Amino acid sequence: MKKFAVFIILLCPLYFVPQVRAAQVRAYVAEFNVAGVPNRDELKGTLQTLLASRLSTEAISVVDTAGAADVLVTGSYAVMGKMFSLDAVAKDSSGKVLTRMFEQGEGQDELIPALNRLAQKLGGEIAKTSFTPAAKPVSPAPASPVPVPPVVAAPSGEIVRAETVTQSGGSSWTSQRLDGALVGIAPGRTLEDGERELYVVDKHALRLYLQGKELKLIAEVAFGNSDTILGVDTADLDGDGVPEAYLTMLRDDNLASQVWVARDGALQKIAENLPYFFRAIALDGKGKRLYAQAMGLDVDFYGDVQELVKKGSKFETQNPIKLPRFGCLYNFNRFSDTKGNSYFVVINDDGYIIVYSAAGEELWRSSDKFGGTELYFKRQDMAKMRTTGDQYRWRFLQQRIVVTPQGEIIIPKNSGLFVFGNNRSYKKNTVFAFVWNGSTLDEKWHTKESQNYLADYSYDAPRKELILLEVVKKEGLVGKGASAVVVKRVE
Repeated sequence: MKKFAVFIILLCPLYFVPQVRAAQVRAYVAEFNVAGVPNRDELKGTLQTLLASRLSTEAISVVDTAGAADVLVTGSYAVMGKMFSLDAVAKDSSGKVLTRMFEQGEGQDELIPALNRLAQKLGGEIAKTSFTPAAKPVSPAPASPVPVPPVVAAPSGEIVRAETVTQSGGSSWTSQRLDGALVGIAPGRTLEDGERELYVVDKHALRLYLQGKELKLIAEVAFGNSDTILGVDTADLDGDGVPEAYLTMLRDDNLASQVWVARDGALQKIAENLPYFFRAIALDGKGKRLYAQAMGLDVDFYGDVQELVKKGSKFETQNPIKLPRFGCLYNFNRFSDTKGNSYFVVINDDGYIIVYSAAGEELWRSSDKFGGTELYFKRQDMAKMRTTGDQYRWRFLQQRIVVTPQGEIIIPKNSGLFVFGNNRSYKKNTVFAFVWNGSTLDEKWHTKESQNYLADYSYDAPRKELILLEVVKKEGLVGKGASAVVVKRVE
């Protein structure tokens, strides 16, 4: 009996010990080393962020500093021809290698899936490692107050002049928060009291606002899910003093564009099922005209860009423009120098600005990328599926290029989070103005960087104002996002 009692006593501590869940391993992901790509500095932080978010699990807690981590993860991304390699090493705080992993692929479209696989394998090995929680650091005794030097405020203007690298005048107006991640903006009439009409669109609705002290909604039209709006442009083609709103729209895989006009406080449709892309462009900085381009069966932009005209109740095209290589309706403009020579300026699919002579000879190419858009349409392409595995061909609609009456060439630049093939997410923007010096484009000014994605913009030449449509909250699974209109004076 005594032996049985002793056995029970020995078991009691084991029975009453609570089951403790293993502590999370704390991991820090360092900036990647990047080689073989032009945007290497941007990718360093982007890949760091993407891998960190994928390593964060119930077993692994990702921390912000290396000093607070049990595991330090370093990675590299190298591109050789069409192939890329992702490599990662996990070490403990003493520098001992815990595991090494790699993934490889071909083309940017395979980068995100490869990163997912790398994180899954790496996380599995890290989670197997156990660490003793580090002791909390002892806070030092408070030191005597140290005088802090006064902070010199940065210039608050909205325009940064390249000549002086300081602000030069400038002012800004921002609207109230607008529902939805909007995709396009175009000006309507400017009224006698100075208020301005603005058309804005999301993918399934057209709205007309009046810009005063704030934006006042005048009228709105919603469309069905089968109709997708790609953009809005305005032009007064019938010459009655009231600009029409031209909606570039897709119905399934085909263009089915529409034309609307504001009358008596409402929006009235005057044309539909037009087989054109639209964009209002001021060639050589002269008056804006509306241009159109058709869609082909196997190509997205078919034939020449042509001017759209209205004859009675019908629309026709005329005056075709032969564009240089890489040029289409959505990525070009034309400017002239002081001698009257004409040049084309184009943003190619990779985001580089190219200047061509009137004869189509490439004269200059930027070293940095510009433009950048999240707006796209896609069409079924079985030939592409055989090479990439994606049954669709994605076409992104580039940012506008504006040429002012003074010969300035305005080009925006979205940058930020990540751009991998068809996976794009931008989080900040800057608008630049260049002038042609006969050999290259020289920067004349740029706007202060905004912490929002620029969806679209317009330039009011008489007022010298940029009208920017910014997405302040991206569309998500549980929300439609939000936008704002920002007006910046450039002098």
